[in-house]
Amino acid sequence: MKKSKKFKHIKLIFGLIVLIVCTFYLTIYIKSNNYIFLYINPDNNTKIYPYIAKATNKINNILFDAAKLVKTNNPELKVLYTNGYGSGFIKNNETSSDLDYGAGVYLGKYLYDGKNSVEISEKLLRDIALYQATIYSLVQNNEHDFYIQRLTKERILGINNDDKIYAQFMAKSLDTALKGKPYKMEVASKIFLLKPNEVVLPDYKFIKLYSKDISYGENYRKMLRELTVTVDYYFDLVDSKTNKTYPISLIASVNDGLRSYQQDLRYFVPNAFTSLASFNYVKNIMPNLDDNSYFDTRLINYYHHYTLLSYGNSKSCGNPLKIIKRLLQCTDVLAPILPKDSLEQIHKSAYAVISSPTVALLNDYYVANEILYNITKATSLYEDMEKNQEVSKHISNMEYILNDMINDPQFSYNELKPLFEYQREIFHSKNNITNLQTFMKGNFASATRYIDDLIYKKMPDNSKFNNYIIYLNKVLESAGIYNIKFYNDRDNHIYVMKDSFSKTLDLKNITKLDIKNGFYTEVSNSKTELELLPEKDFYADTRRISHGWVRYNPTELQNSIYNDMKKYMLKDRRRFHLRIRPGIQRENS
Repeated sequence: MKKSKKFKHIKLIFGLIVLIVCTFYLTIYIKSNNYIFLYINPDNNTKIYPYIAKATNKINNILFDAAKLVKTNNPELKVLYTNGYGSGFIKNNETSSDLDYGAGVYLGKYLYDGKNSVEISEKLLRDIALYQATIYSLVQNNEHDFYIQRLTKERILGINNDDKIYAQFMAKSLDTALKGKPYKMEVASKIFLLKPNEVVLPDYKFIKLYSKDISYGENYRKMLRELTVTVDYYFDLVDSKTNKTYPISLIASVNDGLRSYQQDLRYFVPNAFTSLASFNYVKNIMPNLDDNSYFDTRLINYYHHYTLLSYGNSKSCGNPLKIIKRLLQCTDVLAPILPKDSLEQIHKSAYAVISSPTVALLNDYYVANEILYNITKATSLYEDMEKNQEVSKHISNMEYILNDMINDPQFSYNELKPLFEYQREIFHSKNNITNLQTFMKGNFASATRYIDDLIYKKMPDNSKFNNYIIYLNKVLESAGIYNIKFYNDRDNHIYVMKDSFSKTLDLKNITKLDIKNGFYTEVSNSKTELELLPEKDFYADTRRISHGWVRYNPTELQNSIYNDMKKYMLKDRRRFHLRIRPGIQRENS
């Protein structure tokens, strides 16, 4: 018996030594590789890493250099992590459009005495505005790497720092957050449901860049692409009386009051963290999640992506490719609880679309056309880019894409004729910014709809995807989790979409469900009584639709299914752990 215990101790000591040695060499390895990628989700498309390294390295340099430059004003500010995410990280995807990028920035410690929340909020806004203004300045000083619209420091953040309204709004959120209970905040007629450690950052604007360095593979078309940077901000609040420290996350309000989705929760859908700074941050994410947090966070990822894809069927939601990609992300989150044949069928149909060369051509033209439209809307951006003939080169690239389509037997001449006529008008207007702006403003929307219809037409299995979306929702409903859709009309009256579940609710008390059930997404607010609205009238204006997720009086069977769902999700946890992959920059990327 004693020998057995001694043997166990030797094994434990040996294991610790191995762990220490591995950690040491791992750190040396990371420091020696400029282009590293860290990922937790095993379903990542790691083949793209060497190709996106050029773009990620350049944007990282800017994000970290900006932090160094503002340290004279805020010595505690530092970049916690950087990460790329989006459809490019989905396996078998040949239709990646752009690169979405995130960063976490720590703003430091702020001393709270119970009365100075407005002053703290004002300083937070100043620190954020300075950091983002510095990013803009660095981008403009490296104009051959990225292009960006010229903005004032106030417009960069999206607010005027001299206006105390925003600081007062944040202060109210801050004071409420410290009460230690979940709470609600109304932003632009939307209700944010917040945890005790979350404070609202109002009217936040993404950083939108344009670059030719974005690539996802050997044959990826080189042209201007969009790189959107979302910075998540964190700080510590120190109670001056107790000296207790409260870690706080700033939750951004974007797009007419919708809440943003924090980057450090994006590890149940494909993404990759980059930079040495991310290593210490990321390695502590998964181990610190208890079982309930792991399960809840995984469902949060599902809620977020399902909300994005569920504004109708795939044909009526803009670019149907985005719907397919979000469907894939939702499917993979729920994969442990889906029957094998259903999972394989969804994957087969979705992969057939996102690996189609014909669909990829249409998507390239769709993306190029959208970028041209955005450039023409911002005269200063157009002028900066045209100094290097970038707009003219971009228009030529659009012509090359159309010529490639002509050589694709999947297209007929009649299908492509409207696009060639559209492109001819762009070519004739390109030397006059006013004429090009006028043409794009008048014709962009109809051209986009035409491309959307063509993409849908060329998608294999296009009639199946709406059924897949409905199916995923039914899987959660079987566990007693329901998606409630709210509609907010222009008179600020709130309706609930009428369906078999909403008819069972007490509408007078529906807003009381949110905190109890942990709504993650926003819920519209109204002082009037909620009413049911028939589905046929519900999609009048999708911009006014909000989503919530609840469990409401679940049956014994639903509880059983819910517990099984949790068990299978937790069993799947063993696949999620930190992995490291070097991303050696390719010369042709």
